[in-house]
Amino acid sequence: MTIGYIANLISNYTAFTMAPLWNNILCSLLTVLYAKGLLSVASHIRQRMRCGYETRKIVHVGAACWIFFWPMFDTSHWSWRLNIMVPTVMSIKLIYKGAILADPNDLDVRILSRSSSPSELLWGPLQFIIFMMWVGTQQFMTKEGAILIAALGIGDGIAPIVGKYYGHLKYRLPMGGQKSIEGSLFGVFLGTVIGCYAFFYALDLPSSPMNRIIAFAAITTFAEAAAPGGCDNLCIPLMIHFTIHRYPWLIE
Repeated sequence: MTIGYIANLISNYTAFTMAPLWNNILCSLLTVLYAKGLLSVASHIRQRMRCGYETRKIVHVGAACWIFFWPMFDTSHWSWRLNIMVPTVMSIKLIYKGAILADPNDLDVRILSRSSSPSELLWGPLQFIIFMMWVGTQQFMTKEGAILIAALGIGDGIAPIVGKYYGHLKYRLPMGGQKSIEGSLFGVFLGTVIGCYAFFYALDLPSSPMNRIIAFAAITTFAEAAAPGGCDNLCIPLMIHFTIHRYPWLIE
């Protein structure tokens, strides 16, 4: 909430003091600084605490919080699309380090992969980055965009942590991997609900009735549980997007 409030204050200030182009360039540079800081913190935690799995999910959730910068961009100029500067650069970086450099000791490989395998960057992490690029251009400042990022960035981001430490009741759906009731309920479901309301507030979007938010949380939970291994970053947004396309009244 605090980040969203600060973003709104900065947005109001820059709107009066800068031309739209320069405002958007400045805002995009702030997202670069944020991304650098996030990766630095993740690297520090990994080196000090030796918790690579948790570090990966910290980056996952932190990347989703990039949405808090959206209100700072001035949509009166085409340069608002610079909000995807970081995802665009990261997509190139992941392809280079995952397919060409292929160094298992590379810092990004250690932070963003489960097993220090460079090729892993071309799966979940790259899917998430491409998703961010699509949302940042096609669903910018929309309720669908907020819901999608809440579902994939917050719900799907914290579920594995909850499942790892508190998951005792295991289950598996056809095609999906092993999940835990605790991770699905308190991670995916609850994380999606909280994320939706947090992002609606930060973006100054009208809220939705609780029953509709619960519906999206339930869809996200099912998609995360049913997704084949390594494809949840693709299945979750696709299922939500096509649900909204079929039933647009859900986001009214």
